Amino acid sequence: MPWSNAERVRELAHLLGLTVAEPEVQEVADRLDSLLQELEPLQALDLEGVTPLVLFPEEAP
Repeated sequence: MPWSNAERVRELAHLLGLTVAEPEVQEVADRLDSLLQELEPLQALDLEGVTPLVLFPEEAP
């Protein structure tokens, strides 16, 4: 059974150690859904041969 957007927000918040007040869950879910819709066209980009850019390199011990 697929998760609702609100369930996804609750689980994601839990995994990240964030607190989302219950009255705000639906608004956060709506904003997350909107963001994911905006990013969806990026999946169609052909990135073969594109070298990833490391923004935050790991520090050597």
